[in-house]
Amino acid sequence: MGKLKLILSAILIFSACTKKDDYVQLPMPYSGSAETFERFKKHSEYVPMMDGTEIAVDIFIPGQGEEKNQFPVIFAYTPYQRANINHETGKINDLSSNDEVQYFLSQGYALVAADMRGTGASTGWIMDFMPEIWQDGKELVDWIAAQSWSNGKVGMMGGSYLGWSQTATASQQPEALKCIVPAVIPLDGYTGEVYPGGIYLHGFMQNWSSIMYYSVRNNYLPGRKVTTAPVVDEDGDGQLVDEIPLDLNGDGSFLDENFPPAYADGSPRKHLYYKASLEHHEKNYDYTGWAKDLYFYDGKSPLGHRVDELGPTAHISNIMASGIPVYHVGGWFDGFTRGSFELYATMEKTNPSKIIMGPGYHNYSGGPFWEYFGSTEKRAREIFKVEHLRFFDRYLKGIDNGIDREPPVLIYVMNGQGWRFEKEWPLERQKLKKYFLSSNAALKPVSGAAGQETYETDYSHSSIYGSNNGNRWLGIASNEPNTLPMRNDLDKKTIIFETEPLFKNMEVTGHPIVHLALSSTADYGDIFVYLNDIDSKGNSLLVTEGQLRAGFARLYSSDEMIKTHSGIDVQPDLPWHGYNKDQYVDKVFADGKPVNLTIDLHPTSWVFKNGHKIRLSIACSDYPTFRLHPQLAPGNDPENPNNIVPTITVLFGNGYDSFLELPVIPE
Repeated sequence: MGKLKLILSAILIFSACTKKDDYVQLPMPYSGSAETFERFKKHSEYVPMMDGTEIAVDIFIPGQGEEKNQFPVIFAYTPYQRANINHETGKINDLSSNDEVQYFLSQGYALVAADMRGTGASTGWIMDFMPEIWQDGKELVDWIAAQSWSNGKVGMMGGSYLGWSQTATASQQPEALKCIVPAVIPLDGYTGEVYPGGIYLHGFMQNWSSIMYYSVRNNYLPGRKVTTAPVVDEDGDGQLVDEIPLDLNGDGSFLDENFPPAYADGSPRKHLYYKASLEHHEKNYDYTGWAKDLYFYDGKSPLGHRVDELGPTAHISNIMASGIPVYHVGGWFDGFTRGSFELYATMEKTNPSKIIMGPGYHNYSGGPFWEYFGSTEKRAREIFKVEHLRFFDRYLKGIDNGIDREPPVLIYVMNGQGWRFEKEWPLERQKLKKYFLSSNAALKPVSGAAGQETYETDYSHSSIYGSNNGNRWLGIASNEPNTLPMRNDLDKKTIIFETEPLFKNMEVTGHPIVHLALSSTADYGDIFVYLNDIDSKGNSLLVTEGQLRAGFARLYSSDEMIKTHSGIDVQPDLPWHGYNKDQYVDKVFADGKPVNLTIDLHPTSWVFKNGHKIRLSIACSDYPTFRLHPQLAPGNDPENPNNIVPTITVLFGNGYDSFLELPVIPE
């Protein structure tokens, strides 16, 4: 989250002015309960779990305001260091450094941040997403509810891993947990973050694993002398920085020094911080180390769990049974956009549910699109922040602010009206419009004569853009794009099909789907598709995208995503390819036979303007974001002369259906 000025007075979330992002007007001004607390008190401690693991927590309690001793609590449960400390300055960066958090404190909420077991300053070890983390979450909520400063009502917030930790905790149904606001998470961990379309997400996993390696071991981050903040001031001098052992050999880690470790002041310690970092965290399982070899949805973790037993798919049944209110938060250009809508649509009949979706990446309220659409990132952050507050006010303070009576879906219609309420997802009024792939690189509204177009694989094709080399997927880790996703040069390495210029604006809101009839000169293949908006100057702007390993061509019921619990109807009904080992077709293109592929693109809400063209770009690689097909480029090196370089043929007409299906919203 970026920095905002602290807003202590009433805030106008959508003012009645002429900006196009003001199309929707919510109740205003919104001042919540009108409580104002100008300062806060903080303390840190260890909370013991039933198995003896000690969880490090920071507690922030509003102060210098109304006379009040108990507060509703917002809980953030993280593997990314609840707080860190600069070894050179001693400055601590904790949850209160976030202006949004300061806002919640000012509105009369206490906040708690906790390091997951095996991370930060907590003891124990971790295999990512293991059930012990879920149980810890419940125990922490129970502990929070029992504290003297708590009124017994707890909500949770946070994105990505912190979004997953909310569904994990909610699945344990702690009585005090009254609502959750999970942001930017997938429904299933396999296609959501490790193998989208059955293809290993090499770039993200590599970047994320590197960050986690330094973080959980409390090594210095490269170029920065920063580690997790200790919990206990063992020598009682009022400083925490001197509780961190010295890195005597200067290699960025204090873990390879002799025991007992040395400290700057030379005073004796119990070595709480050191032992948590070394004796416990060194036992952690490296996620990338085992996830890169899963290959299939029914692969097993080192502890024997199936993929569907670790992700949100394992949490859904209990969350639905609990009826807990959920506010889903996402970004149109996040890697988990499909998952945000699947979670919402699957649970909205059993749980009070809302969803908000704007033109952000993994940092859902930020990104380069706000200026492009005539708004500002600051304004967007205020909107998301106050939506959080309204939800917490309703379910933690009992304020009847109307948020539960509004239409549940709030989307930003990109290139169009801006913010808009909807009653459901997908929209009932959508009309599915087909554009058929045709000769001469055309997309036509009617099927044409039989024909074909060929494309020789270019392994150097990449979806990376911006000066920081980011994209939708790399943004999940650290490389969130800082420029618009222009594909002019990238499209030159693909085969393209595009429409004639549109004669009027066309809104596409929903889940675009691509159907391709393909053959190949190789037995194996991966297909990447990109939906682009082409303006009158020929600029190609990415709208959405998708991918599929051809061996997973067969379609299965999406309800199979949740194997651990039967009877759950996963919504929306989107293409699902099973991804189990026995559902994979080896040598799918053998003997040159055509194969029909159905690829759903990330959902979007985009207006293609009058005079613009719609372009579909097709490639067979996206390196280095995705690992190259191991049967075609076993060394994952696009320049290896021994790589097999397939030529694919796109077939259309005469019984071959190759078309783009768009959910068009009538004017």
